[in-house]
Amino acid sequence: MPNYTDFMSFIKDKVPSRSIVSLDLETLVKQPGGFLSGERIIAVSMSYGLPDVKTEIFVAEDDSDSEEYRILNHANTLMRTIDPSVIIGYNHSGYDIPLIQIKIKKYPYDRKLRSLEYYLGTAWCLDMMYVISDDLAKDDGDRYIRKLDDVVIHDRYAKLDLKRVKGLARRPGMNKGQAIEEMWKNDRDSFRSYCEGDTHDLLIILQDILSSQ
Repeated sequence: MPNYTDFMSFIKDKVPSRSIVSLDLETLVKQPGGFLSGERIIAVSMSYGLPDVKTEIFVAEDDSDSEEYRILNHANTLMRTIDPSVIIGYNHSGYDIPLIQIKIKKYPYDRKLRSLEYYLGTAWCLDMMYVISDDLAKDDGDRYIRKLDDVVIHDRYAKLDLKRVKGLARRPGMNKGQAIEEMWKNDRDSFRSYCEGDTHDLLIILQDILSSQ
């Protein structure tokens, strides 16, 4: 059995649902292979409060250091308010959390985002990319890493009340990064829906997986 299964039972039995937060970033990656190179964060989405999920989305108004800091500072404040025991995401252990930590390290002492720093270091980080891989392996026997686009339309989760908005980032003649940038610049309603979908859907899937523990 995967070594986190006992922890999943602990979450189900001991951790208040309000103490679980789902975190996701949207970024501008300007060059191929530019991940974790200090790329621009343009949005932070945070969903919390199972079973009645609430989502806060902080969106940068432009591609600037000041706007990036502003949205991270809002996330910092919300993180302190939620006071999470568990932070979930999709590959957030490999991307979102390290990128936030890279950003924080560059800020001067009087501008450090102490709550983000604290909770990213003390809350349990549960990467749903791997949890979902194991969960779906029960159905098809194939434990492999799927794109979140494929996860939300999988038969296993067909009856769940998911947003399923990954298709918003499929635009003719554009790769995913270009489509996200286009939405951010010219279609904010779709951009905000896209941001909400990722964090909301992961919380609902987690709730479903926990119910079977």
